Amino acid sequence: MIESRKNDHIRIASTQDVEEGNTLFDEVKLIHMALPEIDFEDTDPSVVVFNKRLSFPFIIGAMTGGTETAGKINTTLAKCAEEFGIGMYVGSQRIGIVKPETAWTFRVVAENAPTALKIANLGAPQISRLSEKELIDWVNEAIDMINADAIAIHLNPAQEVFQPEGEPWFRGVLEKLRVIKKAVNKPLIVKEVGNGISREVAKALSVVKPDAIDVGGLGGTSFIKIESIRSGNLDEASVFRDWGIPTAISICEVRSVYDGVVIASGGLRNGLDGAKAVALGANAFTMSRPLLIAALNGIDEVRRVIGRLMREFRIAMFLTGSRTVSDLARAPVVLGLTITSWLSQRGIKCGRGY
Repeated sequence: MIESRKNDHIRIASTQDVEEGNTLFDEVKLIHMALPEIDFEDTDPSVVVFNKRLSFPFIIGAMTGGTETAGKINTTLAKCAEEFGIGMYVGSQRIGIVKPETAWTFRVVAENAPTALKIANLGAPQISRLSEKELIDWVNEAIDMINADAIAIHLNPAQEVFQPEGEPWFRGVLEKLRVIKKAVNKPLIVKEVGNGISREVAKALSVVKPDAIDVGGLGGTSFIKIESIRSGNLDEASVFRDWGIPTAISICEVRSVYDGVVIASGGLRNGLDGAKAVALGANAFTMSRPLLIAALNGIDEVRRVIGRLMREFRIAMFLTGSRTVSDLARAPVVLGLTITSWLSQRGIKCGRGY
């Protein structure tokens, strides 16, 4: 059953139109610097995240695991993460824990990306039902499975409520996150999967003190749509097609109350989007669906996509006069009417270049 669902996700995400909403990065304008006073070669896009140096602030987004196809995808992505010196999430590892015969589909990441930043991944609904001992065992097993440098817990209430086999169980998740943070000696990331994290949720997480928040905003792959395609109930999904917080705004919401690492995900499709995310307050950005499609077409296509992302990011640095990513984080931004109206109503300022 779980294996079938994982393969459904790969098939639907890679072959159908499953993107919904607008990230609103089109409303974020970086100011062109006609006299950058640096050469293009002077730009240094490298950053350090969780004591790992990345060649640029990019992490391959969480995707898959648990099936033979997923294992091949993870192998390809891991090889590229190692080659480019970037980070990589894996998909939810519950299947690798409850069905140990599938754990190899995750272990290939450790085998093929021994020095890259690797992030383990478990779902909030599943950990909500575990005892404290079971919880710590699961987290440690997920970390050991890929020799992870950090553990992510994903929040996916919209996906779960639309999923035919969904488990919309979120009572007690905050306390489980506190247990993980206290008991596990690895950085803790709390992430959404496509509907965004609000200022209120970021504030609520202050009792946990996560090391990073991954906003997972609206504007990219919609798990509401994917699960509704699986269930055949597209009418219900259409009602909620725009449900969530656009990624650009979610960065602002989170950064307004949170001083830790912010990761931008949800519909970023090029290096300029990544640069805009950094200017809004993110420390790194991710991308999933385009790399899933690329991985299904072979390692050279993944190399092409990542190489393009890195060059686009460096071009944005150069054209804003940013020698380092820290400089880019202070670059001035101009925001469009939808974003400014939202932030005004919410009493939020955004962008460190103001």
